[in-house]
Amino acid sequence: MNFDEIVGNRRSARSFTNDAVSEKQLEKILSSGSLAPSARNRQPWKFYILNDEQKNDIMNMLLEWDKLNPKERTSVKGSAEQIRTANKMIMIYSDGYKSKSKNENYKKPDYISLGCAIENMSLQAVNLGLGSCILCDTLYIEKEIDKYLGIKDFEQICGFIVGNPIYNYPPKVKKDLKDLLLN
Repeated sequence: MNFDEIVGNRRSARSFTNDAVSEKQLEKILSSGSLAPSARNRQPWKFYILNDEQKNDIMNMLLEWDKLNPKERTSVKGSAEQIRTANKMIMIYSDGYKSKSKNENYKKPDYISLGCAIENMSLQAVNLGLGSCILCDTLYIEKEIDKYLGIKDFEQICGFIVGNPIYNYPPKVKKDLKDLLLN
């Protein structure tokens, strides 16, 4: 695939087969994330690869949260189902930029850098014939997940699932470029 095809074929995969994602594929995805540009080359990303038990436990934690919060309009239950079918799940963290001025604006470049890393990972998944999806619903139970995994002093950014998608994606519906330009 050429680059335009990879970008054009990237979708958020929400259902996966049982086919395994190899360690080599997973390493290539993570390596692609680590090659992303970052502000001042801080490389603020940290990755936690969940084993099957941890992945299933986090799925169950999300389902429990959903049961306890029936009036909340979220996609938590759907995200839990996506986790169930995914072959691999990675939690993505930021090591947090420590600024002497403690100015909040210093966090923004790190968030942009993390987004670049996550997109590199998504594009590499497509390149390898895999699908992926970014899951921010983990943030509803951020503290519980971090405690469960023993994560301290890092900011949870999202979950990232990967596997072999089981369906063909419909064409992307995107806004026209002229509708995105402010000038």
